[in-house]
Amino acid sequence: MNICMEAPPQAPKSPLNLTVIVVAAMVLLAGLAAVFLLSGRGAGQGPTAFSKPPLPLVLTWRETLGFGKTQVAVIQGKNDVPIQLIIEVIRSVDGKVLRMQGTLEPKGILEVGHVQRPDGNNFVPSDQIVIQNNNYAPYQESCPR
Repeated sequence: MNICMEAPPQAPKSPLNLTVIVVAAMVLLAGLAAVFLLSGRGAGQGPTAFSKPPLPLVLTWRETLGFGKTQVAVIQGKNDVPIQLIIEVIRSVDGKVLRMQGTLEPKGILEVGHVQRPDGNNFVPSDQIVIQNNNYAPYQESCPR
């Protein structure tokens, strides 16, 4: 009696199964990386990787000399090193955006709208000023009066 034992047929190995496993592992790793970065442990900058410290400045307003009730933005630095700033002024009347650059010297003062002319270079109520630097959170304020 000759008994021949054959192994049961196995399912063919599919490259599709391996692809699904690799993709699932990559998605899992990407999710873990996102949680790690959002928890702030990957950046060392506080509660989230996207938070930045506030700009070291104080913004006040003063009236222009003459020419009605327009205002000048006075930016006073609380910084110990020079900071390059991008300043945007958004006019409330027409939505026009004026963009300028400036350097805030250590403990220095910058005036925006200091041109004492009635041609729209000064602030009126509801005009917006946005001050930015890549290392700090943007600062935004409206002209109060």
